[in-house]
Amino acid sequence: MKKELALDKLIRNLIDKYLFEIAIGLLIIISVFIRYKLAPNTELSPDYDFYYREWVEFYRQNGIIKGLSNAPGDYYVPFNVIYALCSLLPCEAWVPLSIVPAICELISAFFIYKIFYLLTGKKRCSLFIGVMTLYLPFVIFNGALWKQVDAVYTCFLMIAMYKLLKHRYRTSLIWYSIAFAFKLQAILFLPLYLIIYITGGYKGAVEEGKELSQKNGFSILEFFWIPFVYLVAGLPEVLAKHGLRATYFAYLDQTAELDSEGYGMVSFFPNIYNWGFDDHYKLLSTAAVMVLAAILVVIAVFCYRFREKIDRNLVLYIAIWTAWTCVVFLPGMHERYDYAMLILLTPFAIMIRKKILPFMVIANICSFIVYGMTLFHAQDVFSIAYVSVFYVASYLFVTVDIVRLLYGGDEISEA
Repeated sequence: MKKELALDKLIRNLIDKYLFEIAIGLLIIISVFIRYKLAPNTELSPDYDFYYREWVEFYRQNGIIKGLSNAPGDYYVPFNVIYALCSLLPCEAWVPLSIVPAICELISAFFIYKIFYLLTGKKRCSLFIGVMTLYLPFVIFNGALWKQVDAVYTCFLMIAMYKLLKHRYRTSLIWYSIAFAFKLQAILFLPLYLIIYITGGYKGAVEEGKELSQKNGFSILEFFWIPFVYLVAGLPEVLAKHGLRATYFAYLDQTAELDSEGYGMVSFFPNIYNWGFDDHYKLLSTAAVMVLAAILVVIAVFCYRFREKIDRNLVLYIAIWTAWTCVVFLPGMHERYDYAMLILLTPFAIMIRKKILPFMVIANICSFIVYGMTLFHAQDVFSIAYVSVFYVASYLFVTVDIVRLLYGGDEISEA
């Protein structure tokens, strides 16, 4: 038998001692390589040639200050600043527009690890599940192929969720406000903060490493961080003389586009409005928003009624549930708007609430199909109306589950 080489012995010792860490490192590197191979393709994105590349070229031609004074597109100021900074780089626009979401995806993965390590105490499982979110199809397609920026506001939301679960309400709301300043879709998580406010906090909260014996809420004044951060975020365009109304009414203008650009009640998103309601935006949109408001009021009252049962696990479940409720009932939803909800639902079902695993899988499959329709023009393979049936059914099953948890006496992590 040949004598083992010193190099082989060293390698085997490293594998024996650090196999998990090596595997995690390799998984991260592979995820980066996948994005590296997909990023150069710009033809599949329905928005890159017509919007993102043109915006970067606009800033290249006009400079940052002049560009911000006549900012193109409909995004709010933080994203316009990102596009302006991308124009300074001597490369094709797709390069930085692929790198930015990839970095934010890594940040989200890290805070998903921290969230579930906090909730479960299982470090390795939490780290693995955080890294595996980098392989979710909608995460890869959204940034690498579509050149979309949902990963950017989502990474701030993940930080906000982590701080919320650490009982740091002010810090959480500041991070949430940053997410909101980046993209309007962060509003989908605002109902969670309102519910936590009216219920006076949650039991089992942790502050500075110590579990609190009593619930401890926060002041309504903390919500003023949202408009404050929003106003501060708009200053670059205001200082560039873009105009107060043009700057600070960006989100209002975005909602108006649903009518002016003919999006209808829904745009390739698998919610209830695919069942014959898409062409009736002017008639139904206001009523749809009011119906959602009524549903959220009922949810808030229900959570208040059973507020003593709300712990850290249920806080995260309520975040997923209320955000999912919003995308199912709000008009004008686009393919990507459940990005933040799905990136929380997936590890939550695996690590906390295995009972809803089938419905999490269905929701991810529906998302995968929708991205196939949008990026790969696979509209003839599946009907969005049928996809919506499975997606909404999954939402309803999850709704029944969380209602039973609050109404009954089950422990969420043991069900």
